[in-house]
Amino acid sequence: MPAGLPKTSAFTAEFNGLAREIKINCSISLPYTPEANPKESPPKLINALALWDTGATGSAVTHDLATKLGLKPITKVNVNTANGVALQNVYLVNIYLPNKVVIPYVKVTEISGSVGGFDVLIGMDIISLGDFSITNKDHKTTFSFRVPSVKTIDYVKEHNEQFHTPIKAEKTPGRNDPCYCGSDKKYKHCHGINK
Repeated sequence: MPAGLPKTSAFTAEFNGLAREIKINCSISLPYTPEANPKESPPKLINALALWDTGATGSAVTHDLATKLGLKPITKVNVNTANGVALQNVYLVNIYLPNKVVIPYVKVTEISGSVGGFDVLIGMDIISLGDFSITNKDHKTTFSFRVPSVKTIDYVKEHNEQFHTPIKAEKTPGRNDPCYCGSDKKYKHCHGINK
């Protein structure tokens, strides 16, 4: 890998059938960076189930998980809930995703309970650090995530390149000639529209 480029980490999770929600196993610990604390022992990891939620601005942990880890609040914030506004604790944690994808020093808000049976909610604060993709080919959901972002994923461009590959023209067609891409349109209404 060339010097100066960030190291890319990624993982993929496959589900049997079509997934209605994306839940993956992860681990959580107190905040820790080996480079910053070379002589300190790594903290204890707690296994957890994480729900990925693009509708959540920030990540969160349940009260039970915060208690298991012995987390100490760094601040408190007001959180909108179904029952109104509640003042909740905010903690710092490391989140360990599959395939050694580590997100260090994440600010997580405490949530009271877990209706959906999860311990950690992964929000847009983490999702926006990289590339996030869900596909549902052959009635099987595949979820993939990498950090940092490497390239733009554009399904429209991919589709157009796959099904509308232009044929190289020896010369530019006339405005009223058929377009060289094989679309059955006149050149002036297709690839020549802005020329």
